Amino acid sequence: MPTIDEIARLARVSPATVSKVLNNRPYVSPTTRARVEQVIAETGFVPSLRARGLSARRSFILGLLIPYRADQFFADPHLLEIMRGIEAEANRHGYHLLLSTARAPREAAGAFSHLLRSDMLDGAILVETLDVQPFAELLRQRPAPWVVIGYAPPGPAPAVHADDFGGALAATRHLLGLGHRRLAVISSTPRPSALDERLRGIRAGLAEAGLTLDSALLVSGDCSLASGEAAAADLLDRPAPPTAIVALNDRMAAGAMRAAIARGLEVPADLSLVGFDDIALASLLSPALTTVRQPGYCLGEAAAATLCGLLGGQAPTTAAVIPTELIVRGSSGPPRAPERG
Repeated sequence: MPTIDEIARLARVSPATVSKVLNNRPYVSPTTRARVEQVIAETGFVPSLRARGLSARRSFILGLLIPYRADQFFADPHLLEIMRGIEAEANRHGYHLLLSTARAPREAAGAFSHLLRSDMLDGAILVETLDVQPFAELLRQRPAPWVVIGYAPPGPAPAVHADDFGGALAATRHLLGLGHRRLAVISSTPRPSALDERLRGIRAGLAEAGLTLDSALLVSGDCSLASGEAAAADLLDRPAPPTAIVALNDRMAAGAMRAAIARGLEVPADLSLVGFDDIALASLLSPALTTVRQPGYCLGEAAAATLCGLLGGQAPTTAAVIPTELIVRGSSGPPRAPERG
């Protein structure tokens, strides 16, 4: 592997000029920059992160903590979109990602504490899938900045989250406008704050119509397709089943659709379904799923941009809220017989 001195010799410039090109700094002419970049491309030179970190007193590594087991994380398309956005923005700023998951949720804080003690990270992004407090306590113990994707406790860190409340409110208004009055909800246990906000939006929408959410029609899964199928089966096998189900993520909504079809029900004539996230699967179902779109890529990109700003000396910002959008497709429609309120 060539060294930075060899790159400088081949490009007929000083090592300092090569360093400026590698770090995208000014005061290098376009002609010189192009010549250095050509030599780098021809030789396959890769700068040493260790040397770069020593000179800048940084590791150029950002930690990404997702308190899920690895198999749960990689099975969740929405989380993968978030990570894709983080990775793209981090790369634009010259940072690399170090992913930390846990064998079990209760072990996540302990696993992440090893990274913190090693002093490997310049900053961290925490995806709030469970209670953020244990991780917040660990992160407060070190000066490096951190950002939460989700709902952080007041004060400790900037947060980036979707408009979960507004999205769920729009979904509820949509179903009520179609004539539904007996709505069920498939939530999750344990339930992160984002799902609490979605529930709050559903209750607010029902309250506008003079209705309340029947506690018997609030059931839980674990955000997986199989759990959505089991929860919907429970609801649909009751003597007075709901005419519409709002699942608080798309995978549980897909499971609910499978339960309905297995019982010979027509979607949406016998059962309307609405999900949340708008993962790729939503548009591929038959009928395609009505859902609330929250752009995971934009969430990750905004979180990484916030963290890189903090590392660059910018002042902390308040929570950034990413808009959601109701995407109406074929899984929602009027109930077969109009209901009375």
